[in-house]
Amino acid sequence: MAVLALLLAGCASGESGAPTSTTAAQRAGDIRVLLEALERVHPDPWHEVSEADFGAAADELAARYAALEPDERLVELMRLLALLGERDGHSGIFPLDPAHERELSLLPVRLYDFPDGLYVVDALDRPDLVGARVEAIAGVPVDELRELVEPLVPRDNAQSLRARLPQFMVVAEVLHGLRVTESIGPAEVTLAGGETVTLAPVPASAYGAAFPDLFHPMVPAGLPQRSEPAYLARRLEDRWLTTLDGGRVVYAAYNVTLGSTSHLAAELRRRTPRPGVELVVLDLRHNPGGNNTTYGPLLEELVALRDPVVLVSRTTFSAAANLLAELEGRAEPVFVGEPSGGSPNLYGDPVEVALPGAGLTAQIAGVYWELAAADEERLAFDPDVPVELTSADYFAGRDPVLKAALRRAPR
Repeated sequence: MAVLALLLAGCASGESGAPTSTTAAQRAGDIRVLLEALERVHPDPWHEVSEADFGAAADELAARYAALEPDERLVELMRLLALLGERDGHSGIFPLDPAHERELSLLPVRLYDFPDGLYVVDALDRPDLVGARVEAIAGVPVDELRELVEPLVPRDNAQSLRARLPQFMVVAEVLHGLRVTESIGPAEVTLAGGETVTLAPVPASAYGAAFPDLFHPMVPAGLPQRSEPAYLARRLEDRWLTTLDGGRVVYAAYNVTLGSTSHLAAELRRRTPRPGVELVVLDLRHNPGGNNTTYGPLLEELVALRDPVVLVSRTTFSAAANLLAELEGRAEPVFVGEPSGGSPNLYGDPVEVALPGAGLTAQIAGVYWELAAADEERLAFDPDVPVELTSADYFAGRDPVLKAALRRAPR
């Protein structure tokens, strides 16, 4: 690759012809390290972008990298890695990654992209902001800001991009690197009705600690815990099971693909044969993945049922998408909700790669999980029953997705 030849030839020279400093050489080395890691770790880095096009983009960045300011380097490294494209939502630079030597910072609000707008769904020490629709950040309308930030965000598909984009939009260093703000200090957020609030960024570690469902830096952010409905009130529980609608429905929430599912499978086996049970609902809306070797017992029970109803969202990602692929291949599930954030076949199991010049850590996918057909072209599991959650539904504590699922039960 041309960029490797460029970078391995030695330290670049400054405009005066004098050798650059060790620091500048180290910064330029970030791109070499990244390229070598892609070729060493990734099963097929050129599945969406050609090697020639990626190499040209890397060469162009390498030529100006040492002259960039730190936040510009962050933005351009994010942009470069995001060229890997669809099915590669595990490869990238993630704002909350604790492996970064240089800790990033975020405006202290959690945003969610509803079909009717971008809303504050949680905030650090500012409960008064929850429920407000965001119109602009640092004077830039949210639609324009989306266009600026989208090319930086790793994704499997449009849904995982949609889930992650609001978090990337409040990273202070991203805003500064894009020249949306003049510094990484406080920024004005414009709310519906023209009200503006000035918010000071907080360290990524404080931001992540405030929202315990963001337990992993690559988790596509969903909706935070809320007092109602039940799927939000209990969203921090790994898994739980109950009956609904007078015992006619067995409902199982599987919120993270970690730990044995033997107990959950046994509970399904015990409850589903009972008289009057007409429907089984598996809720994967909060499940961002984990370890795909752990869902085996649950999968076998679901296959035995043949036609479970599965609730899916933009946050259903990684190992949870693996579960969907295996279930779809062996049974006849009915999907209700949004398209999934994870692809039927996807690149996962990332490896950390330190970029010392930038003080950042890149994640590079190391395994291709082909659990759907080898010629599968879909990027997401599309719902058989599409249901979107509006901001009005969310803030009123309604669950239209579950309501639609319950209508599948015969009466």
